[in-house]
Parts: sequence; C-alpha cells; structure tokens
Amino acid sequence: MTWLIGLIAGAVGVPRPLAAVMAWAAVALVVSGAALGVYEFIKHQGADELRAKIEKDNTDAIHEGIDARMSLDECLDAGGVYDFGRQRCASATLGPR
Repeated sequence: MTWLIGLIAGAVGVPRPLAAVMAWAAVALVVSGAALGVYEFIKHQGADELRAKIEKDNTDAIHEGIDARMSLDECLDAGGVYDFGRQRCASATLGPR
C-alpha cells in the first residue's frame, strides 16, 4: 500500500496523508464496484430462472386445459361444434340445457 501512496503522491503532487486517503478511496471504489457487479449478476440469474419456471408452468396449464376439454362425442351431445384443427369443442354449453 505504501508504494501506491508514494506513486499517487508523486504523480499528483499532494502530501502523503492526502495520497493515503485517495488510495483508500480508490480501493473502496473497486471493492464496492465488484460487490455491486456480483449482486447484479446473481439478481438477473435468479430472475431468468424464475421467468423460465413461470413460462413452463403456463405452458403446462395450457396443455392441461386443452386435454381437459370435452371429447368429440360429449361436444356433439352438448350441442357444440367440434373444431378438429384445434382439437376442442366450440360453442358447447358446459352444463345441462
């Protein structure tokens, strides 16, 4: 550390105590910058994992909803029109008429 203080004092032309304060401020700046960088990395990594989990849960819910829809026979019996392209019942009543 003394070599850094001597380097700062010689380069800037300030007394050694002021150079020591400047050196410690530079060290604090580097350490806090590194800590902030690690924090941001961890925060964004966690956010990406959470976003992927939510998207997977949504996709699973969509597929379960499609699978739970009425079959062709149930759709026709309820007075609906079966959409073969989307493989689901359209315009059917869900309860008794």
